[in-house]
Amino acid sequence: MLVLLALVLCLTPVDSLTAFPPKFQVGKLNEDVVVQCDTLEPHINWTLNGEEEPMAELVAEGWNLTILGLDLPATGNYSCWAGPILLDTTYVVVSGAREEEIDISCQAESYYGSFHCSWPGFPSDVFRARLTHSDGSVGPWVPAAGGNGQFNVSLADPSFCPFGEELRPLRIHLEGLSDTSYLSLSRHFFLRDIVRPDPPQELTLWQRGEQLHLAWAPPASWQLPKSYFTLLYHLQYELLNGTQVQQFVEGVEETEVQVDAQRVRISCRDPYTAPAWSPWSPWQDLSAPQ
Repeated sequence: MLVLLALVLCLTPVDSLTAFPPKFQVGKLNEDVVVQCDTLEPHINWTLNGEEEPMAELVAEGWNLTILGLDLPATGNYSCWAGPILLDTTYVVVSGAREEEIDISCQAESYYGSFHCSWPGFPSDVFRARLTHSDGSVGPWVPAAGGNGQFNVSLADPSFCPFGEELRPLRIHLEGLSDTSYLSLSRHFFLRDIVRPDPPQELTLWQRGEQLHLAWAPPASWQLPKSYFTLLYHLQYELLNGTQVQQFVEGVEETEVQVDAQRVRISCRDPYTAPAWSPWSPWQDLSAPQ
């Protein structure tokens, strides 16, 4: 399916970007750019975004097309033709036309080596990302999904070892294209610094004598074994008079709660690093022990 999509993009001129083009070229503003038609046909003609007489100042010579003084109106999809037959397309954009800083936020639910990142963008943008793994190898480009002014991508490092010391940071390289411009940036981070577990699950309550006991399970996405990847839990429960009680327990999944506790919720985090706490679990009513 990806091969078919690439062929369609290569053989069909487009006016605006809906995916990262298979072939693009980045030029500097107000400098000349040479676009080459990948063909052996002796006689070709060029179009820009489907227009046979584009406004840009162009010089065609053989299989090369020189864009004189690249500016924003001269960006777009350059296509070379042999009569009615489309031979090749190159999307031309300007480097450095976008100077805004993109705030990339990355998060992992555990230490399996997979994580996801998100950042803001315009609806006309397309992005892709790739990861330099912990062993130094470079992963493939992964297209980013977008919607409602936000883009996101999921990446994984198959060489990541959750039981070893993390000596080298991961590096994510992000590329973005709009209809006119190109953006490239990198971010470095350790996986341990972006781990934020999912909420604990399976809260259960029972009564033993005069005491109420609460039990729970770690997040389903959390690394195993539990004896090695322990969690620090933060309980918050509300009493009959509206008072909220905070309680912290580590490495266990059961505790006593006050008999007049009415509802409870729970969060967790890795106790040995300083990542964020998980989101709270939903409030659970404790008025009727299970």
